[in-house]
Amino acid sequence: TYSGEFGKCRGFLFNCQLAFERSPEAFTLDSVKISYIIGLLRGKALDWAEARSHDPSFLRGPLSQFLTEFKQTFDHSESPAEVAKKVWNLRQGNQTVADFAIEFRTLAATSSLDRGSLLGAFTQGLNDRLQDQLALCQEPPDLEALIALSIKIEKRLKERSKGSRMSHPPLTQTRTSQPPVASSSGDEPMQIGRTQLSQEERQRHFAANLCLYCGQPGHRLSSCTLRLKGQAHQ
Repeated sequence: TYSGEFGKCRGFLFNCQLAFERSPEAFTLDSVKISYIIGLLRGKALDWAEARSHDPSFLRGPLSQFLTEFKQTFDHSESPAEVAKKVWNLRQGNQTVADFAIEFRTLAATSSLDRGSLLGAFTQGLNDRLQDQLALCQEPPDLEALIALSIKIEKRLKERSKGSRMSHPPLTQTRTSQPPVASSSGDEPMQIGRTQLSQEERQRHFAANLCLYCGQPGHRLSSCTLRLKGQAHQ
């Protein structure tokens, strides 16, 4: 169906033409073809057809006259210069080359740009990395060859990027517990900076059965192995 949307007139008429060609025996008369087209109209497009139907010749044809008036009303075609400008302004962005090529081909088909201009416009629209690689290659003979080469280069760049990540796994840091450093002060290395344990801290260590030297449970200062090792190195 067609409701008079801007930019969709040609696609609608193209589908109608396909229907005529698929069933030529059903569409032998222009009046039948015109009735078929009007039957698919909706909204403002149907309002237009209804208003024009008061003229009997409008429904009888010929079809060429009906299509001319239909296009004048709904097909606001862009000028060749406007289409060419759109082609040159196309950019790949986050698309793959294949997706970008579909968009480019669709617009280029309605333009009058020559071979060289199409090659230049497509290359300019690609991302910088692809343009850099294409600069090292011999210029393809036509647009299709350029698209195929660009897809091949993009695939290779992705493979290299994936291989690089696999061969250089991220480094992970492991934590290792460090034993308390022995102090050379003798009896009480459990200090904050250079200050010995306060009376309150000493009482807490005694109450919890913690060593005054290393802070670990199960032994006292006099039997602390770390303290004895520290004295042995003095």
